[in-house]
Amino acid sequence: MRTPYLAEFRHQLSELNNRLSHYIFVWEQFAIDNSTIISEHKKLQTTKAYPTNKFAPQYDVKLEKLEVSHSETSIFILKSLFILLYTEFEVYIRSLYELARKADDSLPNLGVRERVPDKIFENLGILQAFEKKEVWTFDYFRLRRNRIMHSGGQSKGDLADIIKNKGYALQKYWQNRLTSGLFGLNFQSEETSHFIKEEIFDFINIWRILTTKIDGLICEYITDVKITHFLYIEFINEPSCNLKKWGKKRSKSKFIGYANMKFGLKLSEEDLSPFSFTGDVA
Repeated sequence: MRTPYLAEFRHQLSELNNRLSHYIFVWEQFAIDNSTIISEHKKLQTTKAYPTNKFAPQYDVKLEKLEVSHSETSIFILKSLFILLYTEFEVYIRSLYELARKADDSLPNLGVRERVPDKIFENLGILQAFEKKEVWTFDYFRLRRNRIMHSGGQSKGDLADIIKNKGYALQKYWQNRLTSGLFGLNFQSEETSHFIKEEIFDFINIWRILTTKIDGLICEYITDVKITHFLYIEFINEPSCNLKKWGKKRSKSKFIGYANMKFGLKLSEEDLSPFSFTGDVA
């Protein structure tokens, strides 16, 4: 079983992976196609070298400056992608927590400033299900994001502590756990505000593993029974739902497909027994 929130997060990861790969390809091809003109006409302005490019006047520099400028732009883009990745994760984990609150109304509301995922794991009582190095990884990602967003302060000290005292262990852990190892992420590096493109691919691969585990644990907390109950309510309230016209057998079949599409649930006849398929909710 998996939640639609995980499916959406994975989609975002794939989109980001594809867009980054496209950017890398386009720049590499530009460098190949323009290597001669750049090396032989270093002092030539971009407006002269590329007169048909309507955006050349907005970026009127000598060709020799292109490589440095590209490096700076690349760092900015990669930094922005890292922040976007973490933001998407926060959206995912908060959405998942709200689903858990529907199943358990004793769970407290999560404030905007609450530290996630820490507070969520604490509220759900699932923190102990994570390996120590997984928890350190969550901390590293959060603190590195904070370091970029808010230069200096406590986050700098906490991040430095992870790098110094836990960086080697994290490096070894993920090098072994990821199928192809780490491509560029160095948990021991103090250069936390700069990125290389290979790091982003590592972040994507690590997030895939961690969110799969989170999703499974929170689904287990909610239970299949409650999720099926939520889905039944959603199903009978869909504008296209017509239980009377479909009849009980066809309605059951459609609901089984609906549950599988939404949460990957494989429902049995016994799972369906609490529901009348007449519109009534037990």
